[in-house]
Amino acid sequence: MRLFRIFSAGVVAVLFIVSLSYADVIVCFGDSITEGHTATPYPTNLQNMYGSSSGTQVINAGEGGEDTYSGVYRLQGVLTTYAPNYVLIMEGANDVMEAISPETTVFNLNNMLEQAVAAGAVPILSTIPPNISKTGYQPENYNPGIINLAQSGNTTLVDTYANVVSDWSSLTVDGIHPNEDGSVKIAQGFYSQLVNSQNASSGSGGGGCFIATAAYGTGLEPQVVLLKRFRDLYLMTNQPGLYLVKLYYTYSPPIADFIRQHNIIRFLVRILLLPLLTASFFLVEFSPAEQIITAIALLSSSGLFLARFRKRYRAS
Repeated sequence: MRLFRIFSAGVVAVLFIVSLSYADVIVCFGDSITEGHTATPYPTNLQNMYGSSSGTQVINAGEGGEDTYSGVYRLQGVLTTYAPNYVLIMEGANDVMEAISPETTVFNLNNMLEQAVAAGAVPILSTIPPNISKTGYQPENYNPGIINLAQSGNTTLVDTYANVVSDWSSLTVDGIHPNEDGSVKIAQGFYSQLVNSQNASSGSGGGGCFIATAAYGTGLEPQVVLLKRFRDLYLMTNQPGLYLVKLYYTYSPPIADFIRQHNIIRFLVRILLLPLLTASFFLVEFSPAEQIITAIALLSSSGLFLARFRKRYRAS
């Protein structure tokens, strides 16, 4: 039994180490608003929101002065270099300054979305932030097309413009670039959408039991369904549980990939899941009254067993 525990702990440790090399890579792609202009760039604040222990890596791939024409041609190299899981695209401010038509801007942004998807990344598109530096430069003429593009189904949207427009005069250093508070505000908008996207891609609210699915071969197996119900009833309903689910979503996908490729590991994981399955069955399938009765019966049985064991041990 002791050797089995040591071996099990070793398997878990190896899987955890393997998972660290597969943590999410997020590329923030854009112009000087992304790159940073006097204030801390929003990608830095986004990285701080994830924390150093999460394993998530946020890459600042902003380039000052870039319009969407240049972005279309630069993006492929960025995707090749970093192989990101997510690409945050916030471009178009310089299109407004250069009087590039809104239709062309949307066309170029769609090209970027297609490149990201083809590279296996999840794109998240942003509207263009406000511009009050000069009259006549109106992102308001461009953002409806960007919103429509996002709603077409190729991406999800962060409406940065709507998030900051009411306070933009106090969130900007020069009318177009964010100050420290504005940078944090933009990062918060992306962070909220990223968490939603990561949870959704991991199956929040009905899916996401990657490890159990890999061990049992399909998400339709009764054991996997039981664990999903346990998660939804006991973890998704409170803050500590949500935190555990977030950690699971961060580290479990690569672990599941590793498990799926090794039959012996799949068998061992099934054994390791037995205590969790037992507890889940007890909490999910039993009514509160049945749980109390069962708990009393188990405690009584355990007490009798320990009493007999001690008696025999003393007698010997």
